[in-house]
Order: sequence, then C-alpha cells, then structure tokens
Amino acid sequence: MQETLKTGRGLRSDAARNIERITAAAMAAFAECGIEVAISDVAERAGVGVGTVYRHFGDKDGLIKALFDAKVVEVTEMIETALDRDTPEDAFMNVCMAAAELFAENRGLRQLLLDGSAPTTEYSLAAIDRLIPAVDAIVANAQAVGWLRESFSSSDFPMMMLALGAVRDVGGRGAHPEIWRRILLLMIDGVRPDSREPSDLPVPPPLTSDQTTALLATQE
Repeated sequence: MQETLKTGRGLRSDAARNIERITAAAMAAFAECGIEVAISDVAERAGVGVGTVYRHFGDKDGLIKALFDAKVVEVTEMIETALDRDTPEDAFMNVCMAAAELFAENRGLRQLLLDGSAPTTEYSLAAIDRLIPAVDAIVANAQAVGWLRESFSSSDFPMMMLALGAVRDVGGRGAHPEIWRRILLLMIDGVRPDSREPSDLPVPPPLTSDQTTALLATQE
C-alpha cells in the first residue's frame, strides 16, 4: 500500500526524508506550474528516482491527493473560523482575501478546485462539496445584514477566484505580482449595495498606462 503524508512517522528515517523531499518539491512544482507537472519533474526537483515517488504515493493522483488534502482542510477551516469569529462583512472580506491569496499563489490548487479544464476526480468533487456549505454561509450572513448585494450568488465566489488567478498569472510574469489585490478590492466594492465607502484592504496603486502596455505586451 502506498505511504502517504499521514503515515510518515512509522517509516525508516531515509524513507521519511524522501517523502519530505518529494512533498516539498511536488507542492512547489504544482503551485508554480499546475497539476500538469510530470512525476519525473517532481522526482528531479526532489533529487530522487521516479520509482521512489511511485513507491511512496502509488501514482500521480495519489501524490496530488496527499498534497492537497491538507490545503482543502486549510481553506475549509479558514472559512469556518471567519464565520465564528468575524462580523458578516469582515468574514466575507477576510475570506475573499485569504482564499484569493491562497489560490493566486497555488496554481495547482486553483486548477483542482476551480478550473474546469483540470481532470475531474472523486477527490476534487468531494473537496468542492466540503467547501460549498461554508461559502454559502459566508454569503448568506453578509446579505442578511445588508452588506452584500442580494443578486450576489455563492456560485459567483469561485468565478471571482478564477478571475483573480488569471490576473495573478499575468502580473506574476512581470513586475506586478500583487496587482490582483487591487482587482479584488474593486470586485468587493462592486458587489456591495452601497460602495461609496471603499473597502479597507491593503492594495497596490493602479498601474500607469506605460506599465499596463508593457505588461500586456508580454502576454502570448
């Protein structure tokens, strides 16, 4: 049976070290390049043989599940904590910021949970099923206090995250890796019934015309 992150304590020290190296290399590769990354590339980054990766994780799907299970739990717990701790409006803004930051920095996670072009698996569907009730509650609470437009739907939330991921991909290739934060602020203000008072979020200044032209010129 394949060995996963949760069973690493009972392994020999060399096997445990290999698992740590593989998981660190795989997470970095998936975050940077997406889940299309080949097992051979992960093995090369980790400094181990391809067979070692397969021995510990079974196959690529096993590796993805072992890595991203913890990330899905992290997202779910983050939303649930905001529901318990924050006001409805702060909960919505804090969840938007935290989720956007996580998805912007991790292309693989974005593909797994948001991108329809990624392979659909029982694991990704189960992960989405765990997140939907928490997102529904965040949206419903913000609408109940009149802070969020009634026309906003929970299904709009993943669309916002996808859009921000695209902006991160564009800005991250150049000199503006944080520009997605400004777009998030504009999105949040756009879904409020009365946005005359702008949301209080740390954002970079708008790009100049020359910066925008230069950035768009780098896109394929």
